Amino acid sequence: MNIKKLKLINPDVLTYTKLNSNTQFIYLHKFFFGGVTTFTAHLIYTIGMSERINDNVILRPISSNKSENRLRDFGYGLHYKNISSKILRNIPYPFLTMIKDDYFPIILNLTNNDQRERTDNIVVVIHDPRDISNRISELIRKWKIITIRRSVQQYIQQKYNLNSVFLYHPFYAYPTISSILNRKGAVSISRIGFGKNIDIILKANKILESFGINGIRLYGYPTPLYIYLYLNGKNDAVEFNKYYYGKFDKSFLSVSNIIATKKFVVDLSLVKNDGGGTQYTYLEAIHNNCALILHRRWIQDLNNDPKYCDFKEGYNCFAIDNEKELAELIKVDPDTTKIINNAKRLMHRHTNINWSKVIDNN
Repeated sequence: MNIKKLKLINPDVLTYTKLNSNTQFIYLHKFFFGGVTTFTAHLIYTIGMSERINDNVILRPISSNKSENRLRDFGYGLHYKNISSKILRNIPYPFLTMIKDDYFPIILNLTNNDQRERTDNIVVVIHDPRDISNRISELIRKWKIITIRRSVQQYIQQKYNLNSVFLYHPFYAYPTISSILNRKGAVSISRIGFGKNIDIILKANKILESFGINGIRLYGYPTPLYIYLYLNGKNDAVEFNKYYYGKFDKSFLSVSNIIATKKFVVDLSLVKNDGGGTQYTYLEAIHNNCALILHRRWIQDLNNDPKYCDFKEGYNCFAIDNEKELAELIKVDPDTTKIINNAKRLMHRHTNINWSKVIDNN
């Protein structure tokens, strides 16, 4: 197996594409796994920051009045530092890679700050409709809002009258495992949690076992509450433990090692009032020459405008509604050449999107 050499960032001498030296990435999330973490890493690798020492790459506000001096591992060759939320008022150009209602006091402090002359230079990325609440929408109205799916842009405009700039997910085209012939099997690298329809995969695996076919391997960070409610002591727990291969290191090479030998990547994510566009698991799959199997409701939900859908069943992805369809698709094992080639047409816009245009620090 040939693996292309992956050039990793030296955390001691980070150099980035030039941006205003006052721009600072802020991470407002309590978890360090999933799409938001992946987005932050890809963003930094593609547009990055001004040349500076790594101790200020990513800041994470905490409730303590005292900031930490030590760096913590963010993954993907990056580091972050926990800081007192009071420090945020001294940052002239904050770039929030996400927000959650849990951080309302911090968001309020950013907006209601006598030291801040303007708020239209605060950048925030909205990942899906769950990021916004009524009280947050009023606070960020004058911020520079970015959405990364058209369906989300449409939703927050209609529900909250929030205008946003739409930009495609930034994607760092990292080196992958070289092309492998005769790929076999399927894998899921989604978070093991709500909205991912892991139960459909587990039920499909039981059907595949009856056919004498290997089931779909599961990788990803398990959400404790989901495990407790749906897998702890339940029938699906046996199937889950049989096919769960654990968490994987947060590195581009680790992702490629897992999926580049597989024929299919299964992601059955569904989000209310969202759909049609890309997620990082989709882009990772396409980048590693895997065919996507999506939930049909993600690409055909009547609540989403068809013109906002990037995926078409049978053209650049496969789609299923239930475990029987999923098991049958894996059993039939169709040729994926055209599906992969058509899906790759989506990648140019993600690897070449210029996010620096939204950072207007004037």
